[in-house]
Amino acid sequence: MSSNAPSWRGDAPSFVHLRRLTDDTGLLEHALGRIPRRREGYTTDDNARALWTVTEWLDPRRRKKVREEDVAVLRSLADVYLAFLLWTQKDDGWFHNNIAYDRTPEPEEVSHDCQGRALWSCADAWVRLDCGQRETAYVLIQKSMRTIGAIGSLRGRAFAMAACAHLIEADNNGVINLPDGWKDELSDHLVRYERILCDAFRQFSQGDWNWFEPAMTYSNGVLPWAMLRAFRVTGRTETLEIGLDCLSSLLTAMKAESGHYRPIGNEKWRTKEAVSYWDQQPLEMFKLALSLEEGAIALEAAQGEGVSLLVSNAAASDVRHHSRHGTMTAERKKEIRIGDSRIVTLSEHAEALRKERNACLAWFYGNNDLCAQMVDPSEGCCCDGLQENGPNLNCGAEATLSYLMTQALCSDDRG
Repeated sequence: MSSNAPSWRGDAPSFVHLRRLTDDTGLLEHALGRIPRRREGYTTDDNARALWTVTEWLDPRRRKKVREEDVAVLRSLADVYLAFLLWTQKDDGWFHNNIAYDRTPEPEEVSHDCQGRALWSCADAWVRLDCGQRETAYVLIQKSMRTIGAIGSLRGRAFAMAACAHLIEADNNGVINLPDGWKDELSDHLVRYERILCDAFRQFSQGDWNWFEPAMTYSNGVLPWAMLRAFRVTGRTETLEIGLDCLSSLLTAMKAESGHYRPIGNEKWRTKEAVSYWDQQPLEMFKLALSLEEGAIALEAAQGEGVSLLVSNAAASDVRHHSRHGTMTAERKKEIRIGDSRIVTLSEHAEALRKERNACLAWFYGNNDLCAQMVDPSEGCCCDGLQENGPNLNCGAEATLSYLMTQALCSDDRG
């Protein structure tokens, strides 16, 4: 992989490989090396991720870092991904996930993860894309409304919860106008899924294991991200505390002894008793960076509420080791004895989270178990995974989008 980094954090990478993987139907799922493998077809999962990625780079905060010719490319790609989602959404509002190269839907059961992921991407496009594309995203959301309450998987619910919070906040800020009755319906879904995730966290958390399930498996960062995204709308301190606690647990689980990040391997996952090192997926680094940035934003949002952060067992300047968080109002600060815990400012902890966010990007550029560069910024491609014997040199959709999203998150001037 080329080492021509786009000043590592500052500039946008190339989108050559994203264009290469995209045809007039949508984003192809797999590649052999850097060449698309057409026989593997397409997924709604990847096209929803791709829509999210181009929306992220077209955001005004990041668009100024994108080459002018690439802005036009990204807008054109957004059209393709929106068209794909319009096509794969069925009359009942559910999305079909797997599509063959000849454009025929493959037999499958409904994917609740896919539904939540597509719902989030369409919500984000409605909020942030240009007017013509936003109208299409609105139609997709309108048709999806009847499915939100029926999503049954934990990660699908997390995406749906984040989408509800995103739309409510955008309506509150005058960015979009929710139709009559939608805000109440979205609020009901938001509160219900917030309660479900809080209950799951309490059910499985014991001792040093602070997580929503008996194992850390795939796309783990989505869960703390969704909790912290929900907090910005509901304002429930328990949601903030759980979001920060599970994020702290995930940081500990993904941190190698030497200090760099080590994604949880997909061979055996991570449990209380076992650790899996291989194969390491770029998706896990993106989702961790996503949750770290959301944690920083949530803390900044809470700053004006007279809330301070109580951190036990670890200093705020080193969030890499597991810590438990609590919130308190200014009046309660005097109750804490020196030496028991440390009261930190929210801005201090937000800064620490963003430092860890940037360390996620460093994994792609070689700060990993094998000191292997995973990306070529000159084309914007990323290896599919880090194996015990080196990088998997195939550069498929999921890995490439994970790199492009992490680069976008870490190019934010706030960090």
